[in-house]
Amino acid sequence: MASSENTLRIQLTQGAIDNGYIRVPSHQQLFPSKFVAGSDGESEQRFTLLLPNGAAFRTCILGKYKRLQLRLGAAFKELRILPGDYAVLDHDRANPDAYVLTFERDQGRPTISQINATVEGPIAMPDLNRIFYGPPGTGKTYATVEAALEVLDPHYLSENRDDRLALKKRFDELSASGDIRFVTFHQSFSYEDFVEGLRAETDENGQLRYEVTDGIFKSLCVAATAKITEQREAPVDLEGRRIWKMSLGNSLGDDAYIFDECIQNGYALLGYGGTTDFSDCKDREAVFNRFIQRGEAVTQDSYPVSAVNTLLLKMKEGDLIVVSEGNSKFRAIGQVTGPYRVVKRDEQSDSYGQCRSVRWLRVYKPALPFEQLMNNQFSQMTLYELRPGSIDTSKLAALLDTVATGPIEPFRPGDRFGAGAGYEVVHASADVVELAKPNGSRVPLGMSIIRALAEYVRGGQLTIEDIRTSRVFDKLPTTKLEKHIVNGYNNLLPSLVERFVSVQNSPTASKADAKVLIIDEINRGNVSRIFGELITLIEPTKRRGALEALEAVLPYSKTRFSVPKNVYLIGTMNTADRSLTGLDLALRRRFVFKEMEPEPDQLEEIEVAGVNIGELLQLLNDRIEVLLDREHRIGHAYFLALENTPTIEALGAVFRRQIVPLLEEYFFEDWAKIHWILNDHRKPVEYRFVTRVEDDFERLFGDDVPLPRERTRWQINHEAFGKAESYQGVMNSNRQSQQQGIDREVTKGDLTIRRLASGTIEVWEKGAKLPEAKATLRKLATEMGLKTSHPSGNSLNTRALGNSVIDALKSGAM
Repeated sequence: MASSENTLRIQLTQGAIDNGYIRVPSHQQLFPSKFVAGSDGESEQRFTLLLPNGAAFRTCILGKYKRLQLRLGAAFKELRILPGDYAVLDHDRANPDAYVLTFERDQGRPTISQINATVEGPIAMPDLNRIFYGPPGTGKTYATVEAALEVLDPHYLSENRDDRLALKKRFDELSASGDIRFVTFHQSFSYEDFVEGLRAETDENGQLRYEVTDGIFKSLCVAATAKITEQREAPVDLEGRRIWKMSLGNSLGDDAYIFDECIQNGYALLGYGGTTDFSDCKDREAVFNRFIQRGEAVTQDSYPVSAVNTLLLKMKEGDLIVVSEGNSKFRAIGQVTGPYRVVKRDEQSDSYGQCRSVRWLRVYKPALPFEQLMNNQFSQMTLYELRPGSIDTSKLAALLDTVATGPIEPFRPGDRFGAGAGYEVVHASADVVELAKPNGSRVPLGMSIIRALAEYVRGGQLTIEDIRTSRVFDKLPTTKLEKHIVNGYNNLLPSLVERFVSVQNSPTASKADAKVLIIDEINRGNVSRIFGELITLIEPTKRRGALEALEAVLPYSKTRFSVPKNVYLIGTMNTADRSLTGLDLALRRRFVFKEMEPEPDQLEEIEVAGVNIGELLQLLNDRIEVLLDREHRIGHAYFLALENTPTIEALGAVFRRQIVPLLEEYFFEDWAKIHWILNDHRKPVEYRFVTRVEDDFERLFGDDVPLPRERTRWQINHEAFGKAESYQGVMNSNRQSQQQGIDREVTKGDLTIRRLASGTIEVWEKGAKLPEAKATLRKLATEMGLKTSHPSGNSLNTRALGNSVIDALKSGAM
């Protein structure tokens, strides 16, 4: 559509997108004054606004705030609008009182119709250090799953945001691979646990020695900076291969050079046995006798005999070797390629003469933490077999994988593409993506075709629309692509190419090598003691590669250390344990904080015995906030299980096992306040959760003991937890006597919106009750510029929407 001279082209900011606003400048000529509301929020007339998805709304311009009254948060989310994109407002040529809203992409990024969204809307880069804080039960730890995937796999997150099971499965996969680590701070947690410390170890000769051991944070930082310095194609099939752990010198000892020599020359050396030739030994006894001939004081069970016997007789060509560095790291993986042999060591003057030829498949610098390969730490023994229980073969296969498609996989089994999303991906590799057609047959498409088309699109030689309309060969007559494939699958290839381009150009694609450390209960540990000198180094501006980057010399290893910029810290903080104001100031300055509040609206659809659980939680929290503070409120998560089992028994279990004990902790057993929170003072005795015990002091102690008579004892009334009246009484002492009827009623045009005494919302049109009220209420709320979703992004339910619309209409907002 051609633009008029009055067309408004407005660049959207992050704040505008977060709030769903489109700003309209004061000095504009597109909208006449009749559509601009004054300070009272009322305009002379309203106009129709047509959205890109075909929806139409009646709205106006709020002159006081210089923006559209209609909030467009849902549209921004649906269309994947990002900061920097443009909202374009223009006349609808067919209707003088209607306007059309379209969007244009920021020319500084690819023109792709679906740029992947990240957690909490279109944030280009997640914060390096952030903390979710709030009262118990508000979903802080729950939120860390999406926050971690936002960093490590934003494409998967955007595709499966509504599938919690899929997100948790992907989170667990990344945890198993070592990309996500989880730790809980507590009072005994120390610098040695977090950064590095000394640990006593016993070597294969029984000698005690102390080794520097990396803590969870340092090991994650090391893994994040590790690079593959040697890489060769690995065997396709690992099945049936024995895997051996082997030490090649001590990285901190006089023989540290052995590792580099082995990598450079393509072999593995063993220090036991010197340069003695054992090649004619056929069994362990022969190996032992050869040691005796050397004049060594050994027994048949001595470890030197075992080590040579393993290298000579047990290790076979094709087996794999994992080279350890200490007990907690590994630095190379190789494949045995030759028989046993002896090498002369006259020049080196050492005992490393026992040799096997090795093809080094992967060499890492610095060494990787054992968690990325093993289920437990390595033993001190120089050479031994890694059994299936100790090594994770799936992790080994991933480390040796040579068919990775890039930082983020563009296609995964289960993804759907094409017209009506009728084609489902059943297999994807670096060479081919195979899809199941709607009729059940399968079509394989070469990744080379998709990559070639994507390159043309990125280079501006083609558009996605060119592929869809079979204009590829008109624009690129010299291309070597197969015409019958490209044009024959023009209903499928455009969406595949679009996905591939969007993933390759994703602003978070480069974070595939990132690592995430989740610190639960971060405020329960002694932060200064745990972080030590690293509290400064975690700042974004002080990290490795930043302009103000800093290094510190660690106290145990005496090595220089800095925090890489691809390590993300995500913390959780329970404000019931410690308020934000009491948190270590050094920590507060270096983290971004996101408050997680109780969301009673998530419980509005749950009713148990006539009690609306959302209203119940809101009232409890209102009372807690008055008697204590907002940091000790109760989260909605405690009640979510009632959605599946809305029974008195289930509600009673929540109150008995969680809510009342939590209140005891909050009020330090000040039972009078707990009594008030639960409204027990206004209930009949049999419905009170907490009851006062009337003590007979004379019976208990006689007349001679001068006890203060004002002391009161309290007890839990367990029978009350199973009675509906107990919970009805929390809401209102007279609640059970209320008659069902119309509590409030408003009208708008042909619509009548009612709230019944029970809290139920009904919508009537021309005297007939609508069978489904939510869609109509949502449309009304959007027209009126009212909120339609929670801060978390979840849609408001029927009750919340209805109450909002009723309140707005009663106050005369429309």
